[in-house]
Amino acid sequence: MSKTIQATLIAAVLLIVIATLFNSTFVAGGSGVVLIVGLAYAYVVSKREVERGEVIEG
Repeated sequence: MSKTIQATLIAAVLLIVIATLFNSTFVAGGSGVVLIVGLAYAYVVSKREVERGEVIEG
């Protein structure tokens, strides 16, 4: 997995966590948790594909 993708995923998670800390209406009601779980799943799947050699890193 490229460093750009890793940095983007980490930035997205941090922004959601910060929005949760400041009680943003965007993440009220649990939607922030759903987004974090989705990002974590995408990270795991893409990492697995890279380890299997299914994705060409560029």
